[in-house]
Amino acid sequence: MHDVEDQARTDAVRSARVAAGDILGYDYRSVEQSIERARSETTGKFRKDYDSTASVLLPQSKQLKAIVQATVGSAAVMSSSSDRVVVLLFVDQATVKQQPGAKTPETRIDQSRVRMTMTKTGGHWLVSELAAL
Repeated sequence: MHDVEDQARTDAVRSARVAAGDILGYDYRSVEQSIERARSETTGKFRKDYDSTASVLLPQSKQLKAIVQATVGSAAVMSSSSDRVVVLLFVDQATVKQQPGAKTPETRIDQSRVRMTMTKTGGHWLVSELAAL
């Protein structure tokens, strides 16, 4: 039984790293594809929350010509079972955006901690909850 949980932890952390990059990053030039990819990595109530955020993000990202690159540094398991794993991720978000009327874009780097709950759904590890800490 222990091997099953170890495998769950490994697989969930791998999926969380990919999902964090996809959910927390996007490029205004391909934001529709970014949203679709990120959405495919979510489930349950979090998917509904993500959909409402994405509907605001879509026009806003184009207006600001926003590009956000999310890179996961460290990741650690906070708790786990065979079908639910809570992962703590340290994420760097590099943002480039240009306010309407501004001559040059602004660049900013934010470092954040994110807690993601990964739930095994249909054989895949999907994000069922995400919280910035």
